[in-house]
Amino acid sequence: MRTTTRAALACLTVIGALTAMPAAAQAAPPGTDGSKPVRTVEKTVEKGYALNCSGRSGDVSVAVDLYQNSAFGSHTGVSVETPEGEYGGGYGPEDTVLFSDGAVTATVPLRKLDDTREPAGDAVVTGTYATAGRPTRVHEVIEDPAGHYVVTRGTNTRLDASVTADVLGRTVPLSCSTAFAFDLTVLRFTTGRG
Repeated sequence: MRTTTRAALACLTVIGALTAMPAAAQAAPPGTDGSKPVRTVEKTVEKGYALNCSGRSGDVSVAVDLYQNSAFGSHTGVSVETPEGEYGGGYGPEDTVLFSDGAVTATVPLRKLDDTREPAGDAVVTGTYATAGRPTRVHEVIEDPAGHYVVTRGTNTRLDASVTADVLGRTVPLSCSTAFAFDLTVLRFTTGRG
């Protein structure tokens, strides 16, 4: 689960403009066998929020990933480390609202991360957020895998977030290293020979 959320966050946290599109994103030349290039395009409009936060209270450490995307649903990931062991949980994609009108709310079932996978109650993440500054332009081109290109354009807006996690009977204040809202148009190209 954390891999999915981290991949989504990594894709969205690149802020700024690339100075040039790779040559591969341009139209492919005709093949030597006379075939013509084939290109399919999928377009999505993606609006939402992303938070990556962590904190410690005594001997309990907590890390939280929250991601809400209008096109692909909400994803959560929570990991907890204690002297008694490690716990974790998450879900996604789900049609769950995590961010609404300046409030953050998520309830994530936890399990012990051992052979027992024993349920350990819920992690309840709550807090507030507000925009902090002007939107920053985003223009990103990624090739992954070969012959597949993702072109992202739009804006990211930094957020000030104040968040806590109630886990295993402890309230842990969190500091957010990543906190932003996004409003993006994403084009996915597949190139090949027809």
